[in-house]
Amino acid sequence: MAVNQINRLKQKVILTGGRAFWDEQLERLFVKENWEYFREYGNLEKMREKLRIHNISNLIYVWPAERQAAERIDALQRLADILSLAYECEMKAVYFVSTAAAVKRESAKRAEDGMAVVAEQAVKTWSEWADIPVTIIRLPEVYGPDSGPKDGLVARTLYASIKKEALPRMDDEITPRDFLYSADAVYGIYRAVSRGCHGQELNLGTGKGLTAGAFADWIEDVTDLPGMYETSDFKTFPYVQPVLECKTAQHELGWQLKYDRKEALVQTWKYIQEKVEADRLEAQNRVKNIGWRAGYKKLIPYAENFVGALLMAGITYWQHGTTINPQTQMDVNYVYIGAMGLLYGKRQALIAMMASIVIFVVASLARGGELISLSYVPEIILHITAYLFTAALTGYFSDARRFEKESVEWQKRQYIERQGALRDLYEETLSVKDKLYRQIVNTDDSIGRLYSIIKPLDSVEPENIFNQAAAVTARILNVDNIAIYVVGADGYYLRQKVRMGKMTNAQPRSLRIKDHSYLQNLMENHAVFVNKELVKDTPDLAAPIIHQDKVIAVIAIYGLSFEQWSLYQQNLLSITTRLISASMARAYRYERDMQEKRFVAGTRILQAGEFNKLIKDLENRRKLQGDFPVAVLKVDMTNLDYASLDARLSHVIRNEDFVGIGSHGVYILLPDADGDVTTMVQERLQGAGVATVVCEAVD
Repeated sequence: MAVNQINRLKQKVILTGGRAFWDEQLERLFVKENWEYFREYGNLEKMREKLRIHNISNLIYVWPAERQAAERIDALQRLADILSLAYECEMKAVYFVSTAAAVKRESAKRAEDGMAVVAEQAVKTWSEWADIPVTIIRLPEVYGPDSGPKDGLVARTLYASIKKEALPRMDDEITPRDFLYSADAVYGIYRAVSRGCHGQELNLGTGKGLTAGAFADWIEDVTDLPGMYETSDFKTFPYVQPVLECKTAQHELGWQLKYDRKEALVQTWKYIQEKVEADRLEAQNRVKNIGWRAGYKKLIPYAENFVGALLMAGITYWQHGTTINPQTQMDVNYVYIGAMGLLYGKRQALIAMMASIVIFVVASLARGGELISLSYVPEIILHITAYLFTAALTGYFSDARRFEKESVEWQKRQYIERQGALRDLYEETLSVKDKLYRQIVNTDDSIGRLYSIIKPLDSVEPENIFNQAAAVTARILNVDNIAIYVVGADGYYLRQKVRMGKMTNAQPRSLRIKDHSYLQNLMENHAVFVNKELVKDTPDLAAPIIHQDKVIAVIAIYGLSFEQWSLYQQNLLSITTRLISASMARAYRYERDMQEKRFVAGTRILQAGEFNKLIKDLENRRKLQGDFPVAVLKVDMTNLDYASLDARLSHVIRNEDFVGIGSHGVYILLPDADGDVTTMVQERLQGAGVATVVCEAVD
């Protein structure tokens, strides 16, 4: 029980991204400090499973170093996948381990590692969008134990010097470059994670770079290889890299260097020497084992054949100088030859045949025969011929079986090679398909994007559809200023229902159709209007929302940019209004079918449940518009019932005003009404015999 409680209290972290040589050192440090540590480099699904099962809250992503240049082809896509997964699993913090090459030097026009710069900007932007803090930890070149021959300039130089290979040559002889010991780098990363640093940029380094000459002196001082840079045998290696300022990390993390540069290089040099020697011994042992196993494998058939010959000679001696068993009347040499032939093929069968002939002849001579006379005895010649036939027959079957097996293995290898080629082709095709899929899905007019945008229109509440219609149109057409006008019951006026954008605030709240030719055209032809003549106080685009072949609303768009004046935009608007019209048709049918449940019988007064839904729709519209006042009037129901109230309100309030039953009475909602409008409406209500009181909200 206590152990389980301790495990639940453990903090958890996962390492992913580029595989760094110091990852095991980082794991040992976290485990030592009682953290649960996980690593996952390849499979995204396995990582998703780990995150969900173990509920990991901290993620460390290592940007690939220069030795993993091949990995950078898909590095940004891999980073995007990991960040998407971090958002999906609701990570608490992400730590992005970058390189010093992502920082631009003072004397350079741009940073040395442009992709690292792009990656840093990407994680910063993602952090703002996902609301998950990202801490960027920049490292100079890291060296130390566990490093391989391609892990940076230090490792390249040390391995090359031991193996007598070409040394890396520095392009820049003046600009200093910093080097950080792996133990210090690992400790800095741990401190950042354990202290919960969020949203910062931390540089880890010694702060004191080495020029190319100082680097050579540093290497020669530790390795005792004088004059190693006097040779002309060099390979080009970029030495340029900025030296990072690490005061912020020291202040925020309390991080300090624990290892002197010379001491750290001594430990690294010792490890690399031992590693190279161990690899050399392992290679020698491997060669010896391979040679011994090959010789042993070749020797076994001959050894078994020799033992078989000795056994046959012993049996012949035990049978008093004859190879034929007196009980079975069978020559035991047949068994010996057949066994060698079936086990090892024709060669060993022929050797066994020769040994059997020698045993048979010697046994015959021992019984008193002569060598010359034996060659004339038909039975002896027939017996020896039977030996030859047995060897040839069994050897043939064995070789045929072996050839068949080799043929099957060759066909298997060919099949595996073809399968590998097909798998590579499939994976390449799948990769291309995924890239094309992402391109298609992310395009502005993709079916997936359009579906995700228009999905909110799947509603049966007319008020909610009007709210969503503005948002949907804005997203599909990528515009900011939209107003939706609803056709009045008399068919002469349009009243503003929803508006978005600053430009719509100056637009009139109601429009008389007779005063605007474009509105008359919309009402008659049901076609999209384009303000080609740039008429003032007229929308750039307008389109009707139609129900039962009648225009019930108009969507007006203002402030189009130059590139949006296209037939493409007109078609998008036309398709969008058709989708909205279809949604409105469903909502009206639903409203008609639910008339008795939505309204008090015989009136237009909303029932309590429907009234609450309407209030939520108006709240959503306020979020959408920002400046959307709604006046609330509580009705004095003294000497009034629902039917008489509805009769008195029929010609007093607007079509876009609502009456409904709340928890403590009947309320009238006046959307988009300021103080003056509210006072005017109250006076009109008072004249109709309806007393009201202004409330702050429906209670």
